Amino acid sequence: MRTIDEHLAEVLALATPRTQSLLLVDATGHALASPAHARFAVPPFDNAAMDGFAVRASDLEGDLVGDGPWTLPVAGDIPAGADPVDCPQGHVVRIMTGAPIPAGIDDLIVIPVEQTNIERGPVELPKQVTINAADTKRGHIRRAGSDTPVGAVVADVGTVIDAPTLAALVSTGVREVEVYALPRVAVITTGDELVSWPEPITGAQIPNSNAPLLAQIARDAGAAEVTELHASDGAEDFAHTLNHAAKTHDIVVTAGGVSAGAFDVVRHVAKHNGSMWFGHVAQRPGGPQGVGVSADAPLVCLPGNPVAAFVSAHMYLVPLIRAFAGNTRPRPQVRAFTAEGFPQPHPKVTRVVPVRLDYSGAEPVAHAFSQHVGSHMVASLTGIDGIAHLTPGDETPKHVHVMLTTL
Repeated sequence: MRTIDEHLAEVLALATPRTQSLLLVDATGHALASPAHARFAVPPFDNAAMDGFAVRASDLEGDLVGDGPWTLPVAGDIPAGADPVDCPQGHVVRIMTGAPIPAGIDDLIVIPVEQTNIERGPVELPKQVTINAADTKRGHIRRAGSDTPVGAVVADVGTVIDAPTLAALVSTGVREVEVYALPRVAVITTGDELVSWPEPITGAQIPNSNAPLLAQIARDAGAAEVTELHASDGAEDFAHTLNHAAKTHDIVVTAGGVSAGAFDVVRHVAKHNGSMWFGHVAQRPGGPQGVGVSADAPLVCLPGNPVAAFVSAHMYLVPLIRAFAGNTRPRPQVRAFTAEGFPQPHPKVTRVVPVRLDYSGAEPVAHAFSQHVGSHMVASLTGIDGIAHLTPGDETPKHVHVMLTTL
């Protein structure tokens, strides 16, 4: 029997990431394969941090806080986006937040409009302004490159281009990035009893919940495209479906058919591939697992019971997708109290429990998805926030670490 860590290591060993160059606008959701360097400084030029009036500090009496007031003529206006105008000795220039500071004046400062006699808001350019107070040690000027200079690393390898990263890269002039390609994933479910929803159900048939379950998990994990396929319990049908999927996708995941039953077609067909391993992992639910390669594509074989498929997908399929995608960001975890009635550990293997988290108190509280941890209880998988691992033992711990499943 493998440990969870041993099995995860075997799965991750199959990752073969690919890189590609993309325009930044097309690269959201991808992880960087090489560092992105700033082409522009941020700020790109010295600019005003506040709406107000630019003035030479030498024109104001006093050192730290002037005695004021001072009344000076207004020499011009610098809106945001406009070119700067000169600020002559003994004058002020009205300036807006983000507007460029006149160059070549070492002692220029910005006096916030609140410290003058001018009303805030859209008003005509005054002929003169009275400055009531001034702190010459606070210039209210953002210096060019004070956030990021040209050539600096804006985002390093493994950084996922999310909304704030995208803003940082755009602001620093990045046009094209080298990223990891997002994998294509095929989900194959098996079983004559499964019917794609919402097709009609007859006799002993049941809706195929595993296909949309695993497909959505793969999408949430970052797969570029996900194909849902279904094969009957016939070996020839499954072999054909598997061969086609493996040749056209980067990862193939199956649900069901991994035990030793008479109709466990996945194990029956795939075991003839010398690279495949089938066996038990020290966890419940989700003990029966399989992993290997089919037509050069990693093949991850999960159990068919929905709860077991859910936890196994997050434990093995999601890390594999992230490894293909170059996503090195750690999966988030939360330490939580266990609620009353939380399941007891298994005496020999790790019990894996889907949980809902209650954040209303001082610390999060983990509630088990069901009072009885059964691998078939798919209707209880609503509102799940994460998965708790209970190491073998006799008593339910007061705290658990919950791996969040909201990706």
